[in-house]
Amino acid sequence: MGTRCAAGSAFSQKMRNDAPDATLPISEGLYAAYAPLLWGFSKSGSRPTGKRNAVFRPQRWGPENIPAFLPEDWCSRHIMPLPGVSLRFIRRTAAVRLVQMTAGGSLGEAAEFLGITSPGTAWPSMIYTMAGRVHVTAKQQADPSCLDTALQALARELDDPATPLINYHKRRKALENWYIDEDAWAVLAERLHHAPGTQRPDFEDCQRQVASIYAWAQLTSGEHILAPRPIEAAQPPEIREIWKRRRRSTIWARMHRSPPSPRYSSLRAELDTLATSVARTIDSAATRTTDMH
Repeated sequence: MGTRCAAGSAFSQKMRNDAPDATLPISEGLYAAYAPLLWGFSKSGSRPTGKRNAVFRPQRWGPENIPAFLPEDWCSRHIMPLPGVSLRFIRRTAAVRLVQMTAGGSLGEAAEFLGITSPGTAWPSMIYTMAGRVHVTAKQQADPSCLDTALQALARELDDPATPLINYHKRRKALENWYIDEDAWAVLAERLHHAPGTQRPDFEDCQRQVASIYAWAQLTSGEHILAPRPIEAAQPPEIREIWKRRRRSTIWARMHRSPPSPRYSSLRAELDTLATSVARTIDSAATRTTDMH
């Protein structure tokens, strides 16, 4: 029977050197039996923290292949809904836990790697609260290990050579300040549907920002609320406030209305095409070693 090493692994070490610190060899069978238990929470003072040891060592994927928001099809195949817990919380927590169980470190470090949190924001404490609620509710189900079992099954799927892998971390880094520029937007807007005999709508900067957010979410499989908003950031304060209060959310809702209007249906189709093109450019670029700091 084969053995593997149970050892701590900092995020930066994981990305610099995929080999963990070799300390204690244990059998594959014992590792498989205890891995779900090692993924649980521990207490450090009054604050819950995740175990720092990486407990799953995949053969062909790593933290970089996990999006910040677990894709809906991944979730539907492996993770059952939990009563009283938002599916958004479950998808976000599952992504954070997958990174943590693969690279080690705390939940906060995993969330920061995924771009969910950043230093100096309130999000880190929210991550612990959210993950704790998901964890406790899962433990109250008929199968208390349902979430851990689901994450194991998903990890095995990603290790299957038939499963395509995307370097989401590379995409997030490439798109940190990304937006659709004015020239590209003008070309795209010309192709959009409008009723014959009517004046073509004015697709102004707020719509360009929302369209950029939509494309970013498609490219990164991230939550749109975490997308960069450089076009908005360049506006005067009073304009930013108007966009924040109503314009952005109104346009976003219209884009996701079912069924969408012909105008927004054609806009989404154009943005999907744009996202595919941008993804091809990013994914084909040479990959450099990534540091998980």
